[in-house]
Amino acid sequence: MPNHTQADYERFAQENGFQLCDVTPLSLEERVRRLETELSRTDVPYPIDPHKREAYIAAAKSGLPFRTGNLGTESVALGDYECQQHYENYTFEEHLSWACLVAQQEKTKEKFACKEYQNGEKLFEISRGVIPEFYLLNARIYQQTAWQLATVNEIIPTELFFTCHSKRFFPVTTFMRPLGTDYLEEPDIGHDVAGHVATFTISAVANVMKYHGEARNLIYADRDKQIEAVQGDAEAIQQLKATADELLKYAGRIYWFTVEFGLVMEDGKVRDFGAGILSSPGETVYSIGGSESNRILIDPSCDQDLLRLANTDYMISEFQKTYFVMENFDLLESLTPDRILNASKKAMDLPDFTWREIVPGDRVIDVGTAMTSVNEKYHRLMAGQEMDECLTRTAIKNLNLYRDGLSSELLSQFRQMPEEIPSEVTNWFNENQKTSDSPN
Repeated sequence: MPNHTQADYERFAQENGFQLCDVTPLSLEERVRRLETELSRTDVPYPIDPHKREAYIAAAKSGLPFRTGNLGTESVALGDYECQQHYENYTFEEHLSWACLVAQQEKTKEKFACKEYQNGEKLFEISRGVIPEFYLLNARIYQQTAWQLATVNEIIPTELFFTCHSKRFFPVTTFMRPLGTDYLEEPDIGHDVAGHVATFTISAVANVMKYHGEARNLIYADRDKQIEAVQGDAEAIQQLKATADELLKYAGRIYWFTVEFGLVMEDGKVRDFGAGILSSPGETVYSIGGSESNRILIDPSCDQDLLRLANTDYMISEFQKTYFVMENFDLLESLTPDRILNASKKAMDLPDFTWREIVPGDRVIDVGTAMTSVNEKYHRLMAGQEMDECLTRTAIKNLNLYRDGLSSELLSQFRQMPEEIPSEVTNWFNENQKTSDSPN
């Protein structure tokens, strides 16, 4: 991490339109005073029970680090992933990094975020100058949406992530990206708070988040029932656990292309609502105006379009190469737990698409320069050419599926059946025994 000087700090502040004196955290006494005022509100959808209010304020006043919200009736066990927000330990540079990121986000969100998201930003009044203190932020979120925060120390397993969602808890990290950094592969406060919090006020998005948690519960309840039926067969149990994890991977793709990286039409223009996009000023501009990525119109209420999401692989190491755009938020309400589960089950047995390609039947808004043809991944694999992990994973999975046999009836689940893989590729693949390279 670079060592920044006072002159660097002043330059960062000036470039982002504020002064260094704006980066001044409130004292514990002032934070408690604001918390007391917030918790006394009755003009909110979910007022705080007086008994819970007293205990909550007492914990904050004592200086006890925030762990997990306890203003509702639900709780969640995070195990080794549980963390605490030691607010007093944040450095000036970390607060400054937050202030710079939020200032940059405000400019791009104003231009590219949908109205519903911008309204959510106004409702929560996230501090511009310093990192938010989770006691106060958690109270505001709960009173407006019945969701709460659960602090974690790193990216948590998908199963635990969606378990939290099923109980209306959102996992948040406590670290802030280095000063001057736009995009991170792993979520920080800049993503979790400045990206996600406003989306809780978009009811369709919040519902989809909870529906994914409930889909997780269906998957693992069925797994546990089947495990009980096999009566201790270790190999069968291992396979059942692997299948459940695999199903959740496909459900996670639906989440990725909607909650994290979704776009929506608004007054005839494409606008952002995905938290993964809006937490990065660079990707916010790129997602709407960039020439590299594809933009495809999608209807989540259509089973074939839902499979398009579930069967599209992606990477987290760089900006997305395909974005899916919905006509309106009402379509998201169709993503019930049962539909997410059914789509995941089908997707597991069907060929995948890469994050770069446009496939038959797509309603294309923009074709990006990163676009590849459907069969390019197979030819490049056969030729030993360099390609990204997404293309490699997809090519190997599909070749294994076709080798084992895929019926036209199964493929007809797609909006339009994919083109058959060229015979020279399948012959090469079968001869070279690529099954050992199967993706995870």
